[in-house]
Amino acid sequence: VAAVEPAEAGIMEKAPRIVGKRIIGRFLLLRIIIATISLVATTVGAVFWVQSLDYSLDEQRSQALNTLSFGAISVTLSARFAYNSSLSGALLTGNPLCWYSVAIMAGLQILITYTPGVNEVVFGMAPMDGVQWGIVAIFMVVTFVVMEVEKAIRRYLSGLGEDTDDRDYNPNFDAPSSRK
Repeated sequence: VAAVEPAEAGIMEKAPRIVGKRIIGRFLLLRIIIATISLVATTVGAVFWVQSLDYSLDEQRSQALNTLSFGAISVTLSARFAYNSSLSGALLTGNPLCWYSVAIMAGLQILITYTPGVNEVVFGMAPMDGVQWGIVAIFMVVTFVVMEVEKAIRRYLSGLGEDTDDRDYNPNFDAPSSRK
């Protein structure tokens, strides 16, 4: 999806990255770590939640897979805009290919969750009920909000003059040979 995403407004006003600088800078690495922690925490939290409601092990597996997959959709929707908030109309209308990929992902999740044989034999899962889908939706929103808060903090720090785009050489993070 990101490969066909139109450029964000104002992207050409930013200075180019220093030649030889790491592609994954400190703030992108931090964003990856935050997304990973959010996905793991919501997936584990969802499983504990349904476990406390006495759902079977197969239903817990369904909960884990769907919470993780739909959480990943939230990360993708937030990542459509690297700097600007995704809480805008552009999220809904900017790129139809994004919504095709979301539909494909959701369709595949429903297929493996509800198709007999696929869910039971291949994945060891059971069909989910409305309560479980509600938990998926809650944690999908939580993941999206976490990722948007990270961007808001980065925009705030950038406004204070911090190098949140990792454009400057940093001796603690960059290899000595990358300094030009």
